[in-house]
Amino acid sequence: MTFQVQTRQSSKDRVPAVEPGEAIVYERYGEEKTVAMNPDDFHRLVQLDAALDEIAASDHIPLDDFALEGLLEEARPQKQPIENAAQIKALLGL
Repeated sequence: MTFQVQTRQSSKDRVPAVEPGEAIVYERYGEEKTVAMNPDDFHRLVQLDAALDEIAASDHIPLDDFALEGLLEEARPQKQPIENAAQIKALLGL
């Protein structure tokens, strides 16, 4: 989904300034109607949305050697799951 963006003068709609990392959710009759957020956060969200669309449209997600090794290690049957951080690091050569 691509965001459809409308630009309006803030003095017309009286929208307050919102700090980075915060959002204001406007409700009416207990139902969320709209959200005001910081412009930098909004542009980051749009970039993330575009990146997710690109990944979803591709045939595969490129994996580096480290990620591939982790997936292969996960696929190997284990008698007991390894939950100790030191053992996991040793297996991955870290």
